[in-house]
Amino acid sequence: MAIYIHFFRDSGLEKLDFLKVFEFFESYPNFKIFYTDEEVQIDYRDDDFKFAYRYLITKKSRVSQIYKLNPQYLNVNFLLELPVLVPSFLVKEILALTQKLCKLFDLEIYNDVFQDVQPFNLADVVVLFENMRREAIAQYGMQDKLSFEKDKLDEVCRYQRSVASLREYYHNEVEVNLVEPIIDKITNEYGISVVWNAGVPTVFPPHLSYIYVKEEQNIPFLVRRKDFMSIMGKYLIEIVNFLPDMYILKPKQAKASRKVLNKLRKVAIIDQNFKSVRLANLIDI
Repeated sequence: MAIYIHFFRDSGLEKLDFLKVFEFFESYPNFKIFYTDEEVQIDYRDDDFKFAYRYLITKKSRVSQIYKLNPQYLNVNFLLELPVLVPSFLVKEILALTQKLCKLFDLEIYNDVFQDVQPFNLADVVVLFENMRREAIAQYGMQDKLSFEKDKLDEVCRYQRSVASLREYYHNEVEVNLVEPIIDKITNEYGISVVWNAGVPTVFPPHLSYIYVKEEQNIPFLVRRKDFMSIMGKYLIEIVNFLPDMYILKPKQAKASRKVLNKLRKVAIIDQNFKSVRLANLIDI
């Protein structure tokens, strides 16, 4: 399910140079370009969020009732497939890139709900996305998506996007692990999880519900956040200058924390019914 944003260009300008468009996308590491008989697919794949979307260059225009639009603008058969059922955080990233694209190549945009071709305006397209996502959910339901509080999901996504820079900030001396939502297939209980390698200095992300505790010689086990914090809280230091509800276990405290592993095992929960969920499947509504 996607929103189609079609690109147009003033007819008085030179023809769009798609080789330069390809160079633009190739400057970003997660884009790959594929060619078929009918279209060129410019695919974005993001391992941090297990998420993908694409731009398309097509042989023929896919704009319905194009004859009603201002003839000053030409459809360049280039469009964005903007996913609907994804976090707003990701959509704003996509649209920020699209804004750069439009500015660099003098592109205007059109969607079927617009009266005509118009300049790219970030606020307008965000409103379009929010309205269409709301309509899609009302008509088709959440499908396999899970609702999550907006501010908290934004902060979790910001953390996920910052993992590499946080590792660099801590000189790779502290583990900074990606988060993973998990859901109980029986009870439908779900939340954000992260792995803690026992005794290792680690950053704990915001808004966790579960922590997987891993040891070298024992079976990993799952602990709820409340129980984990009641036992491990004295070893953790809150990180106050980045995101709320983030904590760090520094090297000295990490070594000392090994003595409470038996207490953590006693509050472990049964985890065989939990399965992982893509972070991109959480929806802020």
